[in-house]
Amino acid sequence: NLVRGSDTQTEFCLEAGLMPKMRLLINHEKKNVRKEAAWVLSNIAAGTPAQIGQVLSSGRMQDVLSLSLEAVWEIRMECIWVLNNIAYGGSDEQVASLVSLGAIPSLVTALDMNETKMTIVALEALESILEVGDRQGDEYVSLLDESNGISTIESLQEHESEQVYNKALEIIEKFLGVDEHEEG
Repeated sequence: NLVRGSDTQTEFCLEAGLMPKMRLLINHEKKNVRKEAAWVLSNIAAGTPAQIGQVLSSGRMQDVLSLSLEAVWEIRMECIWVLNNIAYGGSDEQVASLVSLGAIPSLVTALDMNETKMTIVALEALESILEVGDRQGDEYVSLLDESNGISTIESLQEHESEQVYNKALEIIEKFLGVDEHEEG
């Protein structure tokens, strides 16, 4: 993977014209090529805000979102990492762009993957998105609800992993709890 090094190395690859080539790779007929392409995009999305911006503006995000919902496990996992890296490392505007593209439903479906690490990755991405929504005054909680995310997160309180339970509880208490003014 050419872009798993430093941000500077990633920048050289981007300047050499990597992003236009990603269209062919992310849609390749071979599963391994699609997986590696998603991994490349994930590594770029873990870079600088400018690099995250290139992933968002590349036209590949619809491919990533589609694959995160429909592809085989190995590809879905890499696509969820792309979403997580943008949600975690992107600016508020980049996260808002990610949400407008439809990231919340993809992340909610990842909560049912039966893979503890990926469940936590998806929960962390959703938490970052909800934090941005709070700062921006956006109703991302309602988008989460429309995607059946609230009930899915609530059900994770029954998860066998204590880490998943704790992260789900943290999100519930922080973003989904009852408003004090609504009580009593």
